[in-house]
Amino acid sequence: MKFENRVQRYHHLFTKTDKQIVDYIQNNDFDDTFSTINSLAYAIKTSPATITRFSNKLNYDNFQDLKFNLQQEMTDGVIENSPLIQRIHKYHQDIIQQTGEFISDEKIQRFVNQINRSRQIIYAGLGSSGLSATEFYYRMMRMGLKGSVSTDAHQMKIFASLLTASDTFVAISNSGETTELIAAAEIAHERGAYVVVITNYEGSILTQCADLVLITTDQSRINDTQFINTQIATLFLIDIVSYLLLDDGYMNNVYQQTKKVILNE
Repeated sequence: MKFENRVQRYHHLFTKTDKQIVDYIQNNDFDDTFSTINSLAYAIKTSPATITRFSNKLNYDNFQDLKFNLQQEMTDGVIENSPLIQRIHKYHQDIIQQTGEFISDEKIQRFVNQINRSRQIIYAGLGSSGLSATEFYYRMMRMGLKGSVSTDAHQMKIFASLLTASDTFVAISNSGETTELIAAAEIAHERGAYVVVITNYEGSILTQCADLVLITTDQSRINDTQFINTQIATLFLIDIVSYLLLDDGYMNNVYQQTKKVILNE
């Protein structure tokens, strides 16, 4: 797993010094400072033992493992095109690659199994996440799966309050800290529904009432204010779920039927 993904996954465990280490690594070139644990510790004004603990916290074997992986990650492939197209291509490529490292086959299969057994599914999100929730709903509807989508704070609470143990509530939030969505997910959980959370942060408040958490990469770490697409990672995950569901012959037939109806309009 790449360094940036490890930082995202374990950020809730970081001390103030850990954050200083991350900041130094992210904002300095890979030079002689990284040659030894002592030189890096001196540059950050901390101790070698702290660097070792930080490396272990990110699930590296040791500092040398951290250093080797950082060095490897500095090699990037580019496509032959204009600088702008290369830049945007790299953004998309990085986001998909990083999200691919977070996605677990076992968790995705659990999600697919839960969708198959659910009486109905509510897809909920606000803002840009609401657009992903809507896309998810329409895909599942076209496979014959029953459910609804809500991008309204009051409506999603109402939907959640009507759920039962036979239903699923899918909450989508990059930050995992969206107050209105948290409230709706908690209501769904109290009603006995199976709560699935799609978010960037495993330790966020939204995940506390979840039966299943699916992590996507935090796109805000792309330090470019002109790149405003925040849903690539979520749509990549939805693509994977959709592909697996269409392995089912019945769902595939229903999807092809709805596709034919739309194309024949």
